[in-house]
Amino acid sequence: MFRSFCVGVVAAVCLLSPAAYAGSSVIDEVRLGLYQHDTGIIGNHKEEGADIALELMSRPVTALWLIGSPRIVFGGAYNTAGQTSQIYLGIDKQLDLVHRIFTNTDAFYIEGTIGGVWQNGKHDVVGTPLESRWKSHGGSFLFRPGLALGYRFNERWSLAVSLNHISNAGLAKRNEGMNDLGLLLGMKL
Repeated sequence: MFRSFCVGVVAAVCLLSPAAYAGSSVIDEVRLGLYQHDTGIIGNHKEEGADIALELMSRPVTALWLIGSPRIVFGGAYNTAGQTSQIYLGIDKQLDLVHRIFTNTDAFYIEGTIGGVWQNGKHDVVGTPLESRWKSHGGSFLFRPGLALGYRFNERWSLAVSLNHISNAGLAKRNEGMNDLGLLLGMKL
């Protein structure tokens, strides 16, 4: 797991090179999240615990202006019950819905994320005693789309309700997708 984590860090550093971004610093925001692991809202609930997440958000990638200069997100979600944890990398786009509701700097926003994830859960537990409490993800590297609805209190702080999904999109024999629902507290640097 440590070797995979190091590979992810190196990949993130390469993708977060300062020349591709607006502004002088690569990291724009740090987020802390708390998720209900494997929520039963969509799909069936098997795995337990909560996920504690940490995310680093880049400044907008101006080199990707054709797709709206998204931000790069690099993060991880640790499962408190010792089940599926994740390290992920993707692109994220945030759009304000309504500005200046209570102050001159607040806003409601919607956010979409797409990327990849490395997870340490099970690949195939069908027909084993683990089947009732573990998902069969079909592989270690999966897709990770997400959607969030949030409120930006001011130029520095935000809070969002976030739903993330991991699955292999049917590319493997087993594909029990998993959904995490929770809150993300963001702090701009």
